[in-house]
Amino acid sequence: MRGEGSYVLDADDRVVAVRGGLEERLGCFLAHSFWEATPEAEELFRPHFEEARRTQREVEFTAYYAGTLARRRVVPSGETLTVYVTPLLELDVRTLTTLAESLRRIEAALAAPAPARPAPRARASLQAPP
Repeated sequence: MRGEGSYVLDADDRVVAVRGGLEERLGCFLAHSFWEATPEAEELFRPHFEEARRTQREVEFTAYYAGTLARRRVVPSGETLTVYVTPLLELDVRTLTTLAESLRRIEAALAAPAPARPAPRARASLQAPP
């Protein structure tokens, strides 16, 4: 399985940096649209990217794409996004048995409830206690 890595997108979703296990897959797309590099991912990823930009808060999601189930953590900094990718499971096509087993594991992982997000920190009250 490919290792953990990250990539950075500018305001126009152009790839501006690639690190770790993603260099081989995305390195050739530096300065190009992320959607050109991963056209089928747009429907899956864009809503999460837009949420991170709109709220300026970190967004985490798990998605199956290109034979790999991975957790993605999207960290906004203005219009720029850093996306950290942690591979979880990979489709194993060596035999029909390994294929079936890997599909069952991926299906179970996708069906599992998402981990609860921690509640945002409440702002301290500006009023003195009674």
